[in-house]
Amino acid sequence: MNEWKWIAITAFVSGAAGWLFYLAGIFLPWLLGPLFIMMVLKNTTALPFYWPSWLRNIGLLVIGIQMGTSFTSEAIGLMVLNLPLMLVITLAVVGFTCFSALALSKLTDYHYETALLGCFPGGLSQMVLLSEEVKGAEPSAVALMQTIRILLVITVVPFLVTHFIPSAGTGEGIGQRSAGLMHDPVSYLLLAFAILFILLIMRQFKFPIPFMLSPLLCVAGFNVITAEPFLLPDIPVAAAQVMLGAHLGLQMKGLKTLLAAKPLLIVIGINLALIAFCIGISFGLNALFSFPLLDMFLSAAPGGVAEMAITAYTVGADVSTVTSFHLFRIFFILFAAAPLTVYLLKKKLAPSS
Repeated sequence: MNEWKWIAITAFVSGAAGWLFYLAGIFLPWLLGPLFIMMVLKNTTALPFYWPSWLRNIGLLVIGIQMGTSFTSEAIGLMVLNLPLMLVITLAVVGFTCFSALALSKLTDYHYETALLGCFPGGLSQMVLLSEEVKGAEPSAVALMQTIRILLVITVVPFLVTHFIPSAGTGEGIGQRSAGLMHDPVSYLLLAFAILFILLIMRQFKFPIPFMLSPLLCVAGFNVITAEPFLLPDIPVAAAQVMLGAHLGLQMKGLKTLLAAKPLLIVIGINLALIAFCIGISFGLNALFSFPLLDMFLSAAPGGVAEMAITAYTVGADVSTVTSFHLFRIFFILFAAAPLTVYLLKKKLAPSS
């Protein structure tokens, strides 16, 4: 009973923070409001705020459905054409990360193994788990660097795209449009079963972010088959962002210790340099090939899939392009770059016979 009480309190406080951020005109209010209030309260009070993983997963399902609505036949065709570009941008970001990690290891007491896994834009939990497999890596330091990267990306990137990087569209933020469902109930029942089936398969094979990927893929397929994409109403989209924001805020614990860490300023500087590098990539692609500047920056930005997709959705960028680039990068990092890195680090540290 006490558990449900604190879930309700957390939901109320998070929703109220989102509403206040919305009234203040702050970008991504329903995501950033809950995130910041939960982060502050988690680190300054002893109150037992609680947000179970199943609520986070419901939020990811809704966000996945909304992101999937952007994947039409035309968008998927453009994704296939963009595969070489995805690989170039991903390799550029990973390469910059490797050099950044080398600089970080030289300027601090961190081993290169720790610095590299801490700099990889591949997700906090995944990188911490990988760091536990590498001798010499410090999981707590990796968590610190990944936390700082996430905090910077979800604050700096939305600020930049709002004030400095021009948008080709008018945006589709909460409250700016309304949309209804346009298909018969049987179609949605079949879609729900398909999402559940794909979700179970993805969880069985330990795919990353299955609760977001399964609805995204199913809704994309639904759009292609029916040729009539649908959009979710605003309220469930806002509620899903609150669910994700509350979860992310409560994950940012122990910040008092992190803020006292010696390499804090260096880690911040390196992450800001990575964001600047991504801006440089987007301007270069825009100048050389006339690719949309906003789409390229959000596609290259070192953020998470959900956060960057929500940002793209809000500022009117091409959500399918941004989402596909980030999905490609996270799969590349998690299934190619990170395992190869772990293997090479283990081989390097293994005693020679």
